[in-house]
Amino acid sequence: MVLWLGLFLPIVGLVAFAVFFLWAVCMVLYFVRPQIFFYLIHRGLILKAGFSLKYVSVGDFRFSYIERGDGKKAEHVILMVHGFTGDKGVWCLMGSALPKSYHLVAVDLPGHGYTTRKHHDDHSIPAQVAKLHQFVLAVGLDKRKFHLVGLSMGGFVAGVFATKYPSLLSSLVLMCPAGINAPRISDFLMEIASGGKNYLLPKNPEDFRFMMKKVSHRNVFMPFFVVKIICETRKQAHDFYEKVLAEIAHPDQRWLLHDVLEDISVPTLTLWGDSDKILDVSAADIIAEKVKNVKVQILERCGHAITFERPFKSAKLILQFIRSLPRST
Repeated sequence: MVLWLGLFLPIVGLVAFAVFFLWAVCMVLYFVRPQIFFYLIHRGLILKAGFSLKYVSVGDFRFSYIERGDGKKAEHVILMVHGFTGDKGVWCLMGSALPKSYHLVAVDLPGHGYTTRKHHDDHSIPAQVAKLHQFVLAVGLDKRKFHLVGLSMGGFVAGVFATKYPSLLSSLVLMCPAGINAPRISDFLMEIASGGKNYLLPKNPEDFRFMMKKVSHRNVFMPFFVVKIICETRKQAHDFYEKVLAEIAHPDQRWLLHDVLEDISVPTLTLWGDSDKILDVSAADIIAEKVKNVKVQILERCGHAITFERPFKSAKLILQFIRSLPRST
């Protein structure tokens, strides 16, 4: 017994020291470099959904993207584009519900996620469309037709992209896209117009929690330490986000998608949450009126964050839509 204790106690002490050391390192990183935790959580979600993290460069510009499947052998190819202040990770939940026989690609738009951020570059919608086209060519997505899915600002970019490069696309999916002059003004735009605070650009945990209440229909619980990590990570990009928002909301840009809806020629699916406080669901009526070949689906009990609130329902509707298309599409 004495011999056994003599061997066991040092091991227990070593394990206890290792646990304490790891805890101490985590505490230091939490207060000094919380971005590391964000990266680890983000990377974990990507891996769990079956994606690989990749990069591709065009000159001195580097795109960050995630990919699942093989484009040459896949049944279908889908390129997904996130919204304002988002990143490629927003597609992980929805992507995990799509068939493994599909080739999925999600890219970080310029300055978002881990794609190159050049503060003084042009980030207007036409400029972002041009960058997206560069990415498509760089990773070889132009070798066969693909389905383009865009969320919010990403839907704005995707919709305009579809009018410029229709020969590249099998179909288009617009998820609560920006860029449309809706018949009813949203709560968010009404608040901005009256001089209220832009809650899409939170500066602290309280602001972030308030934003989540506005973008989601359901109450979303997030532990304080997670909210703090997210806020600290976003802080370094705050000025950049303000610049991008000013450019895409400029009077010459604001309704650009609205102006070209009639030029969209590929089969189109529109998804919108019935409780969207950011971009009013009445904009879906404009799409239904102006786009030639379109199907509109309104998601019940859903806000603006469609991929977060209704990822599996969204995946199901997109899957049904793609399977309904003619074989040649």
